[in-house]
Amino acid sequence: MTRIVDHIKTSLRLRMTLGMGVMLLPLIILGVGSFVASQSMINALEQVVRTEAEELRPVTELQKLILQAGMPPNDYIILGDRSERVLFGYLVREIDARFKSLSAPAAFGEEKERKFIEAAGAEWEKARIMGMGILAIPHPGGNATAASRMKVFDAHIGHASDILNLLYDEVLHEIDKQRAHARSVQWNETVFLIAVFTGALVVALVAGFLLSRSIILPIRALQDGVFRFGQGDNSFRVVLDRNDEFGRLAKTLNSMAERLEYDGLTGVYNRQEFHRKLKNELDRSLRYGHTCTLLMVDLDHFKQVNDTYGHLCGDDALRAVTMRLLKDVRNFDSVARYGGEELVIIMPETGTAGARAVAERIRESVSTRPITTTRGAILDLTISIGMAAFPADARSEDDLIAAADQALYTAKQQGRNRVVAFEPGMDAVRRKGEP
Repeated sequence: MTRIVDHIKTSLRLRMTLGMGVMLLPLIILGVGSFVASQSMINALEQVVRTEAEELRPVTELQKLILQAGMPPNDYIILGDRSERVLFGYLVREIDARFKSLSAPAAFGEEKERKFIEAAGAEWEKARIMGMGILAIPHPGGNATAASRMKVFDAHIGHASDILNLLYDEVLHEIDKQRAHARSVQWNETVFLIAVFTGALVVALVAGFLLSRSIILPIRALQDGVFRFGQGDNSFRVVLDRNDEFGRLAKTLNSMAERLEYDGLTGVYNRQEFHRKLKNELDRSLRYGHTCTLLMVDLDHFKQVNDTYGHLCGDDALRAVTMRLLKDVRNFDSVARYGGEELVIIMPETGTAGARAVAERIRESVSTRPITTTRGAILDLTISIGMAAFPADARSEDDLIAAADQALYTAKQQGRNRVVAFEPGMDAVRRKGEP
């Protein structure tokens, strides 16, 4: 008897068979109703998400570009710097392309929304012409005509931005309608499930209670885990302290997530997880107006270590350097292995000055203390560090990585064992020096 009870505790299949023998008919009705109602709710929610992703984001991005386009003519009048013409030309091309995209038939189907786009486009066209005229004035400083045109230019920029605000509100209204529909579907599903479950409760009270604790709760936990892993959150862990199929599946999922999150050699985040964390941090920086700095760290002459002492000693050295990085950074900084002997550090809410202080501390920690490998080799290592700040040095994740990499390249070129911050023009120097 004891063996049978133990077998039931460790076998999901047997528990399902016993439970379904009691709840077969009510569960079939509940399952069919749940499936139909859930599909309707999911479709409605997906429509909301698609609407938000396809309509709201392009509108806000276009509005941001238009407001940015208002700066070069202003700066040109004040400073007389002709490079503002280049920046304005770049923004004009970007904005024209965004207007063209928003004007496509598949973008905004409602007539009212299209009118907003046309009105904003007309205001932008006036602003563009006026801006080009301002930038064509040879000596704008103290020029009354330039100042007068600037007022008209700013007015058109403001009108275009206001019209896009109206478009944003209109789209948001449509999204609210979709959400209301989704809530309605969800409410209908809830009412239906309650009605069916109430009818089945008399027959399946005891079995339902046991199954809810034995099966439904673990399923929900696993669903949450699969959803989080699907979203790229490999740091999430499914907590199921049991020895049956669910427990084994949870352990398998957690093991897979851990392999996806961390680098096997150094124990820090891997490259995939680094990109996910960097994207999230840059999004947060944009949302709250904070600065985020990226450090790219490379071990100097690491190939010589591998060639002289062997790759196993090289692995020991890389692990030791990584441990020193972890000791010197702050708790909320993120360290990851970018590839080979390159490590990266994400420093949230940190400007160039604060990041440089940490970077110098890390560099000194490595250069002043020899590393003893597990095989007895004593290594005097140094590191080079390139750093770049967002949004001062880059406008996107890829640009920030490229800027930090260019700074690291410069550190190598200047003799290694140093910290170099990104400066405009480094990329041009690098292209010139490369074959």
